[in-house]
Amino acid sequence: MIIPFILFWVLIYLGRDELGFKGVIVNISIWLGLLLACMFSGLSSYIFIAVQSLLDIVLLLIIFGGDINIPMR
Repeated sequence: MIIPFILFWVLIYLGRDELGFKGVIVNISIWLGLLLACMFSGLSSYIFIAVQSLLDIVLLLIIFGGDINIPMR
């Protein structure tokens, strides 16, 4: 459960130039809203981790989108 958490903050740090100030604030707000929603609504922590992992994937594609080669066979 710690890997998506650490990866999120590393991606926020690495992508601060690409995302800009507003992008960083929006991503942190989405993450915080997701955390609070899972805490107060009684949703499973697995849902939080799944959505956080999806957010990490989106951040990866935004930050390193042009540098990732995905070969299709």
